[in-house]
Amino acid sequence: MTARRRRAPVALLATAVVVTACALAAPAAATDATTTTVWPPLRPFDPAITWAPCHDGWECGTLTVPVDWTRAAGGDTTRGTVPLALARLPASSPEARIGVLVVNPGGPGQGGTDAVPRVARRFPATVLDRFDLVTWDPRGTGASRPVDCVDDAYLDLAAGAPVVPETTEQLAVVRDYGEGFARGCKDRMGSYARHVGTRSSARDLEAIRIALGEPAISYLGFSYGTVLGMTYAQMYPSVVRAMVLDGPPDYWLAALDYAYAQANGFTRALDAFLTWCEGESSCRLRDAGAPRETFDALRTTVRATPLAAEYRVGDVTRAGPVTENVLATAVFSALYDERAWPTLGQALARAAGDGDGSELLALADDYLGRDPGGAYSSLVEANAVIRCVDLPDRTPRSVARELADVRRFQADLPPWGGNWATSGCAGMPKPARSDVLGDVRVAGTPPLLVVGTTGDPATPYPGAVAILSRIAGAGLLTFESTDHTAFGTARSTCIDDAVTAYLVDVALPAPDTRC
Repeated sequence: MTARRRRAPVALLATAVVVTACALAAPAAATDATTTTVWPPLRPFDPAITWAPCHDGWECGTLTVPVDWTRAAGGDTTRGTVPLALARLPASSPEARIGVLVVNPGGPGQGGTDAVPRVARRFPATVLDRFDLVTWDPRGTGASRPVDCVDDAYLDLAAGAPVVPETTEQLAVVRDYGEGFARGCKDRMGSYARHVGTRSSARDLEAIRIALGEPAISYLGFSYGTVLGMTYAQMYPSVVRAMVLDGPPDYWLAALDYAYAQANGFTRALDAFLTWCEGESSCRLRDAGAPRETFDALRTTVRATPLAAEYRVGDVTRAGPVTENVLATAVFSALYDERAWPTLGQALARAAGDGDGSELLALADDYLGRDPGGAYSSLVEANAVIRCVDLPDRTPRSVARELADVRRFQADLPPWGGNWATSGCAGMPKPARSDVLGDVRVAGTPPLLVVGTTGDPATPYPGAVAILSRIAGAGLLTFESTDHTAFGTARSTCIDDAVTAYLVDVALPAPDTRC
């Protein structure tokens, strides 16, 4: 078959299929990261950006920043800098231009320079008319000195790991893989790995504002991009004109509580998909039998004997097994957007009915940033390192405690909820002192707009409600749907209109507005 590449997910990576992700990182202590801190201005740096045409009407450039913003400028060398990749799209109506709208698509680990030009095609015309869109690859991602912990072949090994390690032997496999990954991060990345967290990226964003010559910026962050936006607003409140936080995670929730909430979100989304399939004649999974029974049988099959799979992109053929881990990755990748449900139904039907896992393998590869030739983007590795620098594993659990948590999650949230109870940050690089995230609270800005989706699988709606208490004067806009994030996705004119009106006038929607 020929694989069809999907739009890059605007997402916080689901950790149920990435054994290197840090879903269970313990919250960092609230040390010097409260709103009472006076954050110093950036030390001098070279603000030069040379722009050149890229994409369709966009311009791309590079801004060089120090690895450690707190070091004396004279000590920098080439090894001590990060070339930040940037892209911008000038406002299409310059005479009505309001300013710059900086967009972060999420992650952590997702670069913006490739993703945002694709997703921006769906943004309302008023936004494109009145704002220069600017995005960047945060440090450690994309083309901005990307994180590189292990060889691509090592990342492929994750496909063979148990999705839910319910025995000591199975947990040992997951832990051994994690230890090897963590060792690679330390050996290959050195001290740089300790400086790729959200604190440093917020300083980089301030450097971008200065380099652009803008007195203030508007900001649009999706998923993890909301965490970065909040951190920036905490540190530099006086230069925030407007800020939209769409699909925020409750990043500061206790570790296991956060993991359980996300596991519950994806479990509910999977149930919604299967319910849709049972009642929707166009769902191809019905061709292979009753959807739920067929899905459960397929899980049992691939757990015992992985399916053969092969797809082709251009002149490159990708062949590989569909294990239960690959199946889970493919399934969760399609739960971010209901419009992907028909594709998932077809892929499952082909696997269950014909024994062909090709479409599932293509979905899983696309989600993890693996090309057919076997090369991975930095997404998975950057996701793990950034999350663990932000929220380091302070007190590793014993094997017995971890297994008990896995079994509890699994009992409550089958078929794969137990995966979220596994640790991800044991042995991973710890943050440098300047990169400690701590407790993020925002004050002294114009009113910020939080957008939450009631059935969001990746960043459950309670997270949107919870962060309101962290932002003085914030307002909440609610989208009633099962998708991940809401604005600029062509799913809701109501959401698009409300967010656009806020960005133009910096006036919050009426309280309790729901779309």
